Amino acid sequence: MTSRRGRLPLPGALPVLGHAARLLRDPLGFMERTRDSGPVVRLLLGRRQCFLITDAEAATRVLAAEQQSFDKGGPFMEAARLLVGNGVITCGNDDHRRQRPVVAPAFHRRQVAAHGGVMLGCAVEATALWESGREVDLDGAMYRLAASVVSRTLVSAPAGRQAAEVMASALPQLLRGLLRRMLLPVPWVHRAPTPANRRFARSCAALEEAIGGAIRHYRGAEEERDDLLSRIIAGDPASGRRPDDREVRDQVMSILAAGVETTATLLTWTFHLLARNPEAERRLWAEVDAVLAGRPASFDDLARLPYAKRVLTEVLRLYPPTWMLSRVTVADTTIAGTTLPRGTDVVISPYALQRDPAVFPDPDTFDPDRWLPERVTGRQKQAFLAFGAGRRRCMGELFGMAEATIALATISGTWNLRPARPGPLRPVPRFLLVPAAQPMLPHRRHPGGENHG
Repeated sequence: MTSRRGRLPLPGALPVLGHAARLLRDPLGFMERTRDSGPVVRLLLGRRQCFLITDAEAATRVLAAEQQSFDKGGPFMEAARLLVGNGVITCGNDDHRRQRPVVAPAFHRRQVAAHGGVMLGCAVEATALWESGREVDLDGAMYRLAASVVSRTLVSAPAGRQAAEVMASALPQLLRGLLRRMLLPVPWVHRAPTPANRRFARSCAALEEAIGGAIRHYRGAEEERDDLLSRIIAGDPASGRRPDDREVRDQVMSILAAGVETTATLLTWTFHLLARNPEAERRLWAEVDAVLAGRPASFDDLARLPYAKRVLTEVLRLYPPTWMLSRVTVADTTIAGTTLPRGTDVVISPYALQRDPAVFPDPDTFDPDRWLPERVTGRQKQAFLAFGAGRRRCMGELFGMAEATIALATISGTWNLRPARPGPLRPVPRFLLVPAAQPMLPHRRHPGGENHG
């Protein structure tokens, strides 16, 4: 097939829509099936050409490339900018050099450790009203947990808490709309007054109002706060430059979107997978019971919870929240033998790469022990892109993993969760990858003793 060399589009493109119809119908399956078409595959999204990288080594080269070769861009990033603007997650290389020093200190190890008590408290609060055998909305509980952590650490004024709560409630609708805009980048389609477009517009407006209120509160407040939003508003002390409201808004959007959705989704997936993998669940309980002995987890416990970390890593391998990434070439570049001219959109799917059977044997099996140090291969490390790679790798990785581990250990020490109704676990690819809503039944655990459910 000539598509093996990236010269011709993958077969199956439709007039006007290109491959967008197939992607919208089954994006995860489409990404996996293209693995056999070569390391670089040409796609059409509408009439827009882009190149899908299906090889882990080539994908890592793109993500970790020097800045003179690739920049943030392409369909995924353009859709993300509709929500978060030009914040530290989505901005180009030049802006990133200026923004990163302002944001990065909030995610240094010492700062994350200082937030451990808040993470613990939010995990306890998230389950405080649970009753054994009474159905709970796990998705909603994990959203509230993640929103509480962000609003008490990174954006800690009361107005910040309100903005985080609005973000948590608006995100599901926003992510559905962003997926449509990413896979079908035809602006007039998304301006039409359809019910879906109107719901997307209402969610955007509610979020804009909440974040605008938080910014006004911070700018007018007399008390000083030692949080990330305060540092962003204060600007760069070296140059004396202070950001305007639009710049602050973009950073707040980035903080809330990254801090709420990804952690909430990771925890939701984790409890669903543990309920379906009893041996992994029993091993997690044994570790949690031995380390915590019935108390909540703290940051200092993380080093003694290696199995919990492996569980979370394996969940991220199977269901990475960011299941698609994109870049744009800023110079003529050759990847895996295919020349990509300047201005070419490049797409990478961590979901497909992390399920490649040539890299991860028995890839659909939930196996936390594949992350034991003696079992991890160099190819697995290279193909694991849940946090990205290179200098644009997620700055909040330590923060998010610490929060998720503390929550997982604390909740697992007290609760045993089971699906309220039988049925398969189904991934729903929105702009981020989320599990289909499925209520759970919590049963109180007795560490070291018999557990029901």
